[in-house]
This record gives sequence, C-alpha cells and structure tokens, in this order.
Amino acid sequence: MPNQKIMNRRKFISSLFILAGGAAATYYGSKYLELTDSPDINFLDQQKELIGDLAETIIPTTDTPGAKEAMVHEYIIHMIKHERDVKIQNNFINGIKDVKEYAFSEYKLPFEKLNKEQKIATVRYFQKEGENFKGNLGKVRNKVLGKSFFLILKEYTCIGYCTSTVGVTKGLAYQAIPSKYLAITNYSPGQKSWATK
Repeated sequence: MPNQKIMNRRKFISSLFILAGGAAATYYGSKYLELTDSPDINFLDQQKELIGDLAETIIPTTDTPGAKEAMVHEYIIHMIKHERDVKIQNNFINGIKDVKEYAFSEYKLPFEKLNKEQKIATVRYFQKEGENFKGNLGKVRNKVLGKSFFLILKEYTCIGYCTSTVGVTKGLAYQAIPSKYLAITNYSPGQKSWATK
C-alpha cells in the first residue's frame, strides 16, 4: 500500500498541473478573444513616422538606401489594412501601441525621437519578446494567436524593401534585361544580392 505522504504529493503535483493548465487556457483564451476583435485600422495612418522608423531600424541607410527612402512604411500600412487575418492586424496594431509605451517607459521619449542605439535596443527587445516556442507548441501558439508583432514587421519590411523600385534598383543588384541565363553564378566580393533570380 502506497505511503500517505506519497499519495498527498501526487495529488498536490497533479493539482498544480491542472491549475497551470487552467491558467494557460484562460490566458490564451482571453488573448484569442482580444485578437479576434475588430481592429482599429485607422490607427495605422496616424503612425506612419513610427512605422517608418521601425522599418528603417531593420533596414537602415548605409551605402544603399534604407527602408524609409524605399517608402516601406506605406507598403506595411497597405498590407496590414488589406490583411485578411484579423489576428495579424490586431497583433501588429497592438505591437505598435506596445512600442510607443515601451519607448516612453524606458526613455521618456517617443520612439521617433530616440537615438540610433535606443531604437536598435527597442527593436531587439521586441524581437526577443516575439520569439516563438520551438516544435509543436510553437505551431499551436501561431495557429491560436498568430504571428508576433516583430515577425510581421520584419517580414513586411523585407518584402516591401525587396519589391520597391528603390530597393530593387539601388539596394540590390538589378539587371533589367539579363544578357544571358546563368543557372549557377558566383558572387564577387562585396556584390549585392540579385533582385531577380
């Protein structure tokens, strides 16, 4: 016959698992309901400068034009407005609000007024916050809650830049009419990535 202490320990551990599972279900359930609400799309138009600065932090101006010059923020706003997935819209809008709050709480300034290092630190913070669980748990989280704010921002920034006229012609190697087809080619040192494949 099992010891009474062992039985009590098992009951305690199983009740802890039930409590943790219930708390997780409540948290994710409330997040899911929040993310399926009708998004405040008009809020995005008021945040053009902030979205532009976030995109510029991801693809800054160097010897090639940055995301701002490529008008990536216009692309991001257009894509979020016309996104069919309400969770992505809400995650992005909530993420913008979180960036505003974080910048004020950390630096007492709006994100747009931060210096380069502070902007990079803020974007890194949201990158870390947006990391997903590995394996099946991550897939389930993505299915229920959608992509994180940072993943949406990064994806749309990269696509917007690489499909813009400025990005294609000045940021990437572009040849409007290739002279010949090369199935395999080597990059020369310092060469830009090809805009067309």
